[in-house]
Amino acid sequence: MPWSLQRFFPCCHGALRHADTPPLRHRPFSLAAAMPVQRHRLNTDPSHAPTRRFVCAVGGSLIVLCLLLAATQVARTTPALLQPTIVSLAALDDPQGTGTIAWAMDQEQAGRFTTLPAKAFTAPGAAVHWLRLVVSVPPGVDSSDWTLDLNWPFLRCRDWHIPGYAAFIARTHGEYNLYLSAPLALPPGLTGDATVYVRLAGYGSVNINPVITPALDAQVQTALRPWVLGFFFGTMGSMLAYNLFLFLSLRDASYGYYVANVALLILYYAFSTGIIDGLIPANSRDAHGLLLQGFHGVAALLFANMGLFTRSFLLTRSASPGIDRILIGQILLASLLVPMGLFFSSDASLLFGPPVGMLTAAVILLAAVVRWRQGFRPAAIFAVGWGFYVLCGATHSMTWAGLLPATPITIHAPMLGTVVEIFVMSLALVYRVKLLREHAQLAETERCRLSLEKARSDAAREDLARENTLLAMILDDHRFGIGVVRDGRFQFANRQLARHFGCETLAGQILAEVPHALRFLGNTAATPPLDRDSEREMVIGDNGSGRSLRAVGRLLDPARPDQGTVYIVEDVSEARRLEKLKNDIDQVMRHDLKSPLATIAGIQEALELAGPLTERQRSLTGMLERTVAAMTSRLNLSLYLYKIEAGSLHLTPQPLLLARLLEEARLELALFLTAGNRLDIVYEVPPGTFTVLGERVLFVSLWVNLLRNALEAAKGLGPVVVTVSTPDAPRVAITNPGEVPAGIRDRFFEKYVTAGKSGGTGLGTYSARLIARTFGGDITLDASRPGYTTVTVTGLRPG
Repeated sequence: MPWSLQRFFPCCHGALRHADTPPLRHRPFSLAAAMPVQRHRLNTDPSHAPTRRFVCAVGGSLIVLCLLLAATQVARTTPALLQPTIVSLAALDDPQGTGTIAWAMDQEQAGRFTTLPAKAFTAPGAAVHWLRLVVSVPPGVDSSDWTLDLNWPFLRCRDWHIPGYAAFIARTHGEYNLYLSAPLALPPGLTGDATVYVRLAGYGSVNINPVITPALDAQVQTALRPWVLGFFFGTMGSMLAYNLFLFLSLRDASYGYYVANVALLILYYAFSTGIIDGLIPANSRDAHGLLLQGFHGVAALLFANMGLFTRSFLLTRSASPGIDRILIGQILLASLLVPMGLFFSSDASLLFGPPVGMLTAAVILLAAVVRWRQGFRPAAIFAVGWGFYVLCGATHSMTWAGLLPATPITIHAPMLGTVVEIFVMSLALVYRVKLLREHAQLAETERCRLSLEKARSDAAREDLARENTLLAMILDDHRFGIGVVRDGRFQFANRQLARHFGCETLAGQILAEVPHALRFLGNTAATPPLDRDSEREMVIGDNGSGRSLRAVGRLLDPARPDQGTVYIVEDVSEARRLEKLKNDIDQVMRHDLKSPLATIAGIQEALELAGPLTERQRSLTGMLERTVAAMTSRLNLSLYLYKIEAGSLHLTPQPLLLARLLEEARLELALFLTAGNRLDIVYEVPPGTFTVLGERVLFVSLWVNLLRNALEAAKGLGPVVVTVSTPDAPRVAITNPGEVPAGIRDRFFEKYVTAGKSGGTGLGTYSARLIARTFGGDITLDASRPGYTTVTVTGLRPG
């Protein structure tokens, strides 16, 4: 792969591991926006000591790991007592790239190969080179047990030749490759000094450090390669799937960048380990160039995505604006490499890639250290993981530059750094989740405080709306007298209110100094606190001028009665006169209707006395008698209700059998029961034990009204059940299918309230409760059971 990209691109994904952001209620919560100060000033928290101990432990573990790997490498490169050795190494450039083995041998004869005392060869660029290695095989050593490894798999081409050995066939791998790692198995029968020629070319750089290794080790490495790559890519794939699920669940930007980075890393290592080369062989210069361009584009995207993730993970946008601006510059610079890598030659990427790579590594490490110093504790683990990966990337970069010898450790250092970094960043993820949950609790407290302030603001708006309503009433409802009384004094009064009291103006006057005002409106200081939406109403009779006034008062602030009361005063004299006239007319009509009914009853009796009647005639006279009785009963009931409302009814209660009253009501409702409805009366004890004190006509009317309403609401959906219980204090519950409309439940027993019934007057339940309260009882409504309604009569005095 290109020297610049392979040098610096392995570092680009080290910071792209992050921690989960826990979900908050209602919508995604921006911790950076909600806690601009508290979440950064944590360096005085005692919990920093465990963080430092953890970072030291991780750093120490990484140092021990590096020492173990170095010891392993030293053991690997120490030659055995009896094994083939490399006696010398010489190199020759082939600028045209067309040289053959015969040409190379001629150049050797001409003395043009350059001997390399260090037995290592490094060269930048993508030119073709010839290497001549002299391998010495001691006597008694089987050469087939050993292999020659160049320790550099990043080659475009590589051809092996052993002249003068007929059993060896030249091995070539084509001109356009990305990864060639297999060592040369020495042929059997080699003895003494054997010359091996290698034609090779890299892309970007070569760093040849040839070694002789046992063939068994090479076979083990070849067998383990698919397992190691499978483990590596399996780990990356599982991280991709897991964090993709978290991203789709939490919709957190950090997870999105992390998922993108893992996907780009998988592509990056697919290129750098030769997997892409195996899946898409490059058979021409153009095809090989397209693969390199794709590789460069993936690496450039890693640069940019790394900066995006760092901004998200470290929360630099609001916590550290200076570092955030530096990261934005790095992201923009890396973004310019994307089209350069995809659409231009690899020379441009080789020129600009190394500086951008070094800048990216330095900026991210700087951002992690700064945020750590600012008190953002997850940045400490972030810095350790990223720092180790930068170390591995730097090791690999120096190998590309020829500053370090090429060994399996220096070549594959980025993959080692990735594995270690995944572990470290996973710990950072857990720690960041814990920290952000603590911050989320603080944010929730802050949210509650803001909610309380909002509630207070809403209350203030309600107060303002109430004042606006008062202003609208003053401007629009000028027919009413409007005034505000506080501390026994008129704080405000319109002209209509002043006219009601016979004054020119009332504002500023004391109630006691205004005629009738103190008696009419009362002392507001003694007014008990009322609910904000409740009203207080008082009717005043003749005020000395032949007028009746009605006042409605409401506290301006129920929580603070000292703020005063607003009154609306209306002249209801004319309404009272009309109501009295209506009641007088009703009384006359009731009285006048009784005379024709008495006449009809007398005619019926005269017909019976006149002589024998036919069956048909007796049926008609019986119907006439029942009709007259019903009409008389209704007139009497109407008169009773009027007297009850007026408070002039003289009661003569008598013991009445409750079961008989219910049966009379059932007989009056015979028409409803023949229409498919059913009425069930259930007594918890024998019916004869239930008696009540009252008047028969009124009680029959009470049960008829309640049962008729229940049967009309049932509509044949089920039976109406009447349950009679507690003889000592009779309680009658009437349950029927169907629900009372929610809009009238609070006003169910008020006068003229009805819904859903054609011809309904809204007087049935009103008169029933009026009668019940007249005899010491009451009626309540229960609509809590879905699909049913229960009306309960309680408090009737037993007979």
